[in-house]
Amino acid sequence: MYCRVRISATSEEEANKISKSLVAKKLVAGTMIYKGNCHYWWNGEIVEKIYWNIGAFSLVKHKQAIIDEVKKYHSDECPIVAFNEINGNEEFLKWIDESVL
Repeated sequence: MYCRVRISATSEEEANKISKSLVAKKLVAGTMIYKGNCHYWWNGEIVEKIYWNIGAFSLVKHKQAIIDEVKKYHSDECPIVAFNEINGNEEFLKWIDESVL
């Protein structure tokens, strides 16, 4: 099963560390980092903050290893690491297969 992974990061530096580590360890085929404004509930208050978000593609079997790797670098108490199963064109899925362990 193939998946898209969404990961939040509190800074550009943190996002780059997470991204490079996941790719180097072949847990994801590749990443894209983008910045955005966020609003969310935390400890009974609405928080407004800028986050760097990492989009990646992988295999569902790497879910726990990806979560563990993100937690090594992430400074939030509750980092966002979300997985969505995907399907796609044959060449794209082959690239994922060839790029991860």
